Amino acid sequence: MTDGISIGSALVAPFLVVLRESIEAALIVGIMWAYLDKTNNKEYQKYLAYGTIGAIALSLVLGGGIIILLGELAGFWEKMFEGVASISATLVLSYVIIWMAKHAGSMKGELESKMDFAITSQSANSLVFLAFVAVAREGLETVLFLAPLLSIDIGSTIIGSILAVVVALVLSLAAKRQIYNLDIGKFFKYTSLILIVFAAGLFGYGLHELVEAAEYAGVGYDADGEPTNFLFSYAWDINPAEKSHPLHEKGAIGVWFKALLGYDGNPEWIRVIGYLSYWAWAGRFYRKTFASY
Repeated sequence: MTDGISIGSALVAPFLVVLRESIEAALIVGIMWAYLDKTNNKEYQKYLAYGTIGAIALSLVLGGGIIILLGELAGFWEKMFEGVASISATLVLSYVIIWMAKHAGSMKGELESKMDFAITSQSANSLVFLAFVAVAREGLETVLFLAPLLSIDIGSTIIGSILAVVVALVLSLAAKRQIYNLDIGKFFKYTSLILIVFAAGLFGYGLHELVEAAEYAGVGYDADGEPTNFLFSYAWDINPAEKSHPLHEKGAIGVWFKALLGYDGNPEWIRVIGYLSYWAWAGRFYRKTFASY
């Protein structure tokens, strides 16, 4: 039963984030597609499809490259890669949150202006590029976010991602007539909160992996493997043998906290401090910025 819960929870993080990114990509392309339909320029819709397919292909190639790279890394370099990738993903997700806060209300108008320019210029390449950039950005964000999750559980991450894409596709097709009239501000408001939750967990996980890389390098630890730095010591420690404990990271409660919040049963102080610090910034930014949506 515990294994079933563990597998199910491992699907949650990749599923929710890939679902959110896929829906955003579908939303952007859907707005452009509907605008071409509305302005009687349906003959240009195929160029949006070309750009979208190209962006998806690029994302898949990059994702495959990361999987191959992870298989080649071990020890210090594996921990360094996972740590740097996690913190980089946090920075990118934070930038996305800030960008969405600034552009949520004007995105539809900006897209329509770019579309008008492309159509007026009679440039099919402009429409291909516009769709490619819009979808590729979401794809690259997704690949970067999934990199550390792939190192934790490659099977569950891939399955969760595929399920999310399928669900996003079904939802987008079912709501294709309503996409153009969707309240983008509210969409970004609620999905940004999901990003903050995962970004905080990723940031903490990245710090944890860098601590483990330091241990491999013998930095901050004595000859017996004990931390000499307070920040590297455990804030609390649930004995790994006590997996039946509900707050163990593989326990009935801890396994879901781990998937959704980046929880760990024995986090270092630097991880706890980093996690709370990120929430302090992100929570304040979210309340201040999205209050009007």
